Amino acid sequence: MLYTYLSSSFVEMLQGVLYTIFDKVLAPILKEILQIYVKYITRVLYALITERLLNLLIVVCSLVDFVESIFNVFAGITPVEVNNRSAYLLDAFFQLEPVAKAFLMVTVMAVGICMIFTIIKTAKSISDMALEDKNPVSHVLANGMKAGITFMLIPFLCISLLQLSAIITNQVSVAFESAQGGKTTVGTTIFLIAGLDADKKTTKASSPFSEEWEDVTSGRNPSFTDSVREPYLLGEKDYKKISQVCLDFYSGNFNFIVGFASAFLMLFVLSGAALLFIRRIFELLLLYIVSPLFVSTIPLDDGAMFSRWRELFVAKFFSGFGIIFTMKYYLMLIPLISGNELTLYKASLPGGVMINNILKILMIVGGAWAVYKSQHMIMQVMNPEAAMAEQQASAMLSGMIIGAATTAASAAGTVATGGASTALTGLSSVGKAASMAGDAASSVGKLAGAVGKAGSSDDGAFRG
Repeated sequence: MLYTYLSSSFVEMLQGVLYTIFDKVLAPILKEILQIYVKYITRVLYALITERLLNLLIVVCSLVDFVESIFNVFAGITPVEVNNRSAYLLDAFFQLEPVAKAFLMVTVMAVGICMIFTIIKTAKSISDMALEDKNPVSHVLANGMKAGITFMLIPFLCISLLQLSAIITNQVSVAFESAQGGKTTVGTTIFLIAGLDADKKTTKASSPFSEEWEDVTSGRNPSFTDSVREPYLLGEKDYKKISQVCLDFYSGNFNFIVGFASAFLMLFVLSGAALLFIRRIFELLLLYIVSPLFVSTIPLDDGAMFSRWRELFVAKFFSGFGIIFTMKYYLMLIPLISGNELTLYKASLPGGVMINNILKILMIVGGAWAVYKSQHMIMQVMNPEAAMAEQQASAMLSGMIIGAATTAASAAGTVATGGASTALTGLSSVGKAASMAGDAASSVGKLAGAVGKAGSSDDGAFRG
């Protein structure tokens, strides 16, 4: 009996000691170690995901810069080389020798038509003289003389409009670049906007473990002209060099939603505007070449048809300024919208930071749409009928561009979603492993108790 009692007491004591060691000592220690390990793995995965997203953002911004360079050529902002001579694209087309020859041939033909119309109108005026002198011969001959002078003035009118258009476009670019702080590209602007809260000089790295929306912008006033961003704005540093970017910015602090939304919207706007400027060039060339035919009708209808041609030609010339102006001041206002100077919803209210960011994203999207719609604004003022025809003709083009932009955005979203899904799967696996390890540490103590009970039962059976 004594042996049985001592054996049972020893097993119970061993059970208690093992349970205490594993459940009260080792389990918390292992749990803390595994939590540190999980946090480390999470930080590594988070850094990898944000670096991949940053690389993708740089690629998209570079694509925006490429499309912008195409837009600048067709809009007459960047000159081209023609026979080793610098000229703007529209000027170069107007000064081509085949265009000049075609214009001369049409002019010769139009002069002949004008003489025929003058003779017909004079004969009709003489025949009506006995009845009602509504259209005297002197008026018909004056219109014929007016047509002859207009034939000579048409080339000078077109050259004057070309020079005026080039001067206005260049001055607009200079004025907005001065207001923005320097000559920069759209892609650089979008990159800097997305990284307003990411510079290492005034912020700290965002933590992926924060349960609430982390505010890293308090007490800061980031600007495009500060010491971190101004070198990128002026071209002294290149945002396309990821090694340089990682020295100045935290990849995890970038506002990728604003960055990608702005980039894809500007791709849509610039692509559509470039195609419209190409169409504008060919339409202006056509109107220029056939202009003598409209001049020849002055003796016939007192210049009514030529007046409609003149209004359309001038409206076409200045129709491109709407989108140029709007895009320039939109890019000038985006830093204000994205920065901390503008607060659309107080952060002290429930969910204030998140709602404020959502409202700013809506403003960026709406502004980009306003830029695209502004292409017909000046045309509506100068020639409403032509503006209506422009809107109807560009509907199909808009659908094609939207389809292309949607496809590109879907591809980018698939890449980003795949990376995020992989990371979440990895984190879930690590978390499950940590939980299983913690449960295992606790189960060891229970196993020790079970072993002790089994030993006690076996000993009692043996003694019996």
